[in-house]
Amino acid sequence: MNNRSEQLVPHFDRLPDPEQIGQMATWLVQAGLESLELTNEAAGLKLRIRVEQAAAAITAPLTGVASQPNDGAGRVAVKTPYFGHLCLIHPLRDTPFASVGTKVTQGETVALLTLDSLQVPVPAPVSGTVVDVTGQPGVLVGYGAAIMQIQPD
Repeated sequence: MNNRSEQLVPHFDRLPDPEQIGQMATWLVQAGLESLELTNEAAGLKLRIRVEQAAAAITAPLTGVASQPNDGAGRVAVKTPYFGHLCLIHPLRDTPFASVGTKVTQGETVALLTLDSLQVPVPAPVSGTVVDVTGQPGVLVGYGAAIMQIQPD
């Protein structure tokens, strides 16, 4: 992989926690990128991450964005742990990762985020049944975007 620097400017409304920043740095190294910049001028937020490719030994646990029930029915939002183009259909099988009615387990991949050659799994935050898919395939989504709802077991 060659070292290259790319500037990407997705929308986000809060800064990620340190563990999520560490995971982003790991993905940058894996993708052969040197830096990432996230900005939201309206909210006054800016996050710049620079990594050295020698830091390839960095390992951070893959954790999804903390999710919280967002309605009175106790449903849990699946939120994106990164940014990229949303992929709801498995690229090798042409079937959805998790359509409405699908039973999923905590940590199971329910979507992918793609950006150039980088693919980031979106894990289910809880075990349960997918009750709504709000994300649109191919759309560029930002960090922390809610893409589906799960009714916990």
